[in-house]
Amino acid sequence: MLRRLRSALLVLAAAALGAVAGRVALEARRRQEAGLDPLGLDVRRVTLRPQDLMPGIVAAFRMKDPPWSWLHIPAPLAAFGVNLGVAAFGGDLAALRRTVERAATGAMGFDPFEARRDGRDWDSTTVVEEVVVEEHRPAPDASGDAFQE
Repeated sequence: MLRRLRSALLVLAAAALGAVAGRVALEARRRQEAGLDPLGLDVRRVTLRPQDLMPGIVAAFRMKDPPWSWLHIPAPLAAFGVNLGVAAFGGDLAALRRTVERAATGAMGFDPFEARRDGRDWDSTTVVEEVVVEEHRPAPDASGDAFQE
């Protein structure tokens, strides 16, 4: 009984620590993007809600079920990692996607800004989505109208 209670308290503490670390990382990134010192933030201003802890707690409970049990990750580590990721990047997935796309194209030796045909910066639409849309666009008839009645 005491072992389960200790495990639950460790999971709760790790989930809270992960959420706080994620919030601090998010605030530091926002300060850096604004041109401020990323290390000049006040950690005491970070507040937690029960909703912030839930993703990590759920992940910790799922670590005993297959296929997650095959990874042999301790439940507190799963709670910490999931809450860190959700708090740091959960509300900003489009920015994370842009960062990953830029890093991947840069690692392959491509210039991420040359990969776009029109020279725009990366946005939520990918090159593949644009090609598919252009291929299925109706061709205009002789009068220049795309649709004929």
